[in-house]
Amino acid sequence: MKQKTFFAPAERATMDEISHSSGLLIEAGIVDHLTHVIPSVLMVLNKERQVVYANKRLQELIGANSAASLLGLRPGEILHCIHSHKTCSGCGTSEFCQECGAVNAIMKSQKEQIGVEAECRITTDSGDSLDFKVWASPHTIDNNSFTIFSIVDIQDEKRRAILEQTFLHDAANLLTAISAQSTLLGLSLSDPEECNRSLEALQTASRELINEIQCYQKLQKAEDGSLQLCQIQKLDSLAVLHSLTRLYPDPPIQCNPASEPFSLHTDKTLLFRILFNMLKNAREASEDDEMITLSCRKENDRGVFIVHNQGYIPRDVQLQVFQRSFSTKGTGRGLGTYIMRLFGEKYLGGNVGFNTSEEHGTSFYITLPLECPSPK
Repeated sequence: MKQKTFFAPAERATMDEISHSSGLLIEAGIVDHLTHVIPSVLMVLNKERQVVYANKRLQELIGANSAASLLGLRPGEILHCIHSHKTCSGCGTSEFCQECGAVNAIMKSQKEQIGVEAECRITTDSGDSLDFKVWASPHTIDNNSFTIFSIVDIQDEKRRAILEQTFLHDAANLLTAISAQSTLLGLSLSDPEECNRSLEALQTASRELINEIQCYQKLQKAEDGSLQLCQIQKLDSLAVLHSLTRLYPDPPIQCNPASEPFSLHTDKTLLFRILFNMLKNAREASEDDEMITLSCRKENDRGVFIVHNQGYIPRDVQLQVFQRSFSTKGTGRGLGTYIMRLFGEKYLGGNVGFNTSEEHGTSFYITLPLECPSPK
């Protein structure tokens, strides 16, 4: 019976067939050569994308006791990809796999019999984000088709590029605003009302620049596990919303009048950063005359904050939204939604997600315990 899949073929070879393929590789004399010459992680896959050979680098990367324990698995299963268990057929067969650089490279190499290079982003079962450059190349032995599949970890390279470009991009925008407001302040000294408006805008932009620098530092600590929550305080839900509306007077940002007041104890700077990123995304996805709405409500012992805009997220983008280094805005971006989930779930004990439809637009939300737990 044909197995169900949303993307790549689901069928697998039997363990006898895999053992036979592994034997062919050993007899062909390429195993020892590859083990000693290739400095990167390397696997040899059969036509069903299952491992029939894994080099020592791969075993060391995942802490495997032997290569035999990896035989028959697919790359995403070995690397503990969060999507490799979404269907009973495993790696490559979920809807999310349609956007996976690794499985697409393997399938293109198999279909066109060419070498393929791609980048692959993986979120693991433990919540870690991995970035790889992958190569897939066809190889035939005794009329048996294989794919030589190698990966190189580019996580540090990606992290550095994204952090630097994202931080510098946002910092430059804020410095531009500070410069403009400083000029306006100098021109409005004779008008007390206009002077006060410019001063308030200048103070807001200055505070946000400080927040950007602190966020950069916090993200680095969050990713290496050393971030400590140090600003747990009592917050009023409506005050949080109103502080966000003052950041962007244009286009208009509205607080939903049905929002419910409640108090919660959490890290103010992390919550503000999450909601600020939701708000930035909403603004970038909105036309100048489209309203953005903020709302909040209490659900039992949890509080919910929602940022809504009228745009729709296409399905292929939905499947990659929370992956680090994924962005629709070009290279060197892609931290906004990743930060939402990293800060909101790992450190604040909440749940971050979104709903989107062409009819109702897009709502990003975070649900939080009213009492912030210890970080995971």
